Amino acid sequence: MKYFKDLISFFTLLVKQRYMIFQLTKRDFQSKYLASYLGLPWAFIQPGVTIAVMWFVFSVGFKTSKVDTGVVFTPWLIIGMIAWNFIIESINGATSSLIEYSFLIKKVYFRPSIIPLIKILTALIIHSFFIFIAMFFAIIYGYYPTLYWLQIFYYLLCSVVLVLGIGWLTSALNVFVRDIGQAVGVVLQLLFWSTPIFWHFSILEGNLRFLAYLNPVFYIINGYRESLFSQMWFFEHLRLTAYFWFVALFFFVFGALVFGRLKKHFADVL
Repeated sequence: MKYFKDLISFFTLLVKQRYMIFQLTKRDFQSKYLASYLGLPWAFIQPGVTIAVMWFVFSVGFKTSKVDTGVVFTPWLIIGMIAWNFIIESINGATSSLIEYSFLIKKVYFRPSIIPLIKILTALIIHSFFIFIAMFFAIIYGYYPTLYWLQIFYYLLCSVVLVLGIGWLTSALNVFVRDIGQAVGVVLQLLFWSTPIFWHFSILEGNLRFLAYLNPVFYIINGYRESLFSQMWFFEHLRLTAYFWFVALFFFVFGALVFGRLKKHFADVL
């Protein structure tokens, strides 16, 4: 019951301090991108180049025109990469956020649990732009808007809940064990190659396909694609949806518990 009250308190805090959260997100975005020589374009260059390279390798090099479901490969790849980039940027940013914003943690009336969220919101700004880019490419290739496209907001919520829980966990641990940041990078690299981002999960059979289903990131990426191309509702995958929310809420609650237990020591270490 105590932790449930803490959770309600956290969401109440978000509403009360929404202006401060907006200002911190704006400041974080500006300091990350606008301080460099090129400024804002850097926010789009790196993910844009990554998507372009992947497209060239698999569309031109391997001459992949369609995936097994019959969907044109280029827009299918783009939306998958966009979903993945948001997840990796959010987790990496949240993991190092407490160290980066250590000066705020030492303020008595500041709630440090907001800091990882700031990094996620910063990544969300760029992610929102690229979602429109993905929709644009989908229309170019003949996939026109339908009601299923509204599911993008649902899968975006799934992403935020998952990465916020993971972000609370990794950011808290990273304060005391700085190797956590490096370990997170390695895990995300392994997760990238094991997640059906530029290959379709239908090539897997038996236990390998089951392992793909166990990956919560698969649910999000596949959901983005089904929303734009396959015209399937998320509740049509009832067991997979239930499993994802079990995992996402586990990380959310466990991350909040670990963060709550360790936060009183943050100021001493930082």
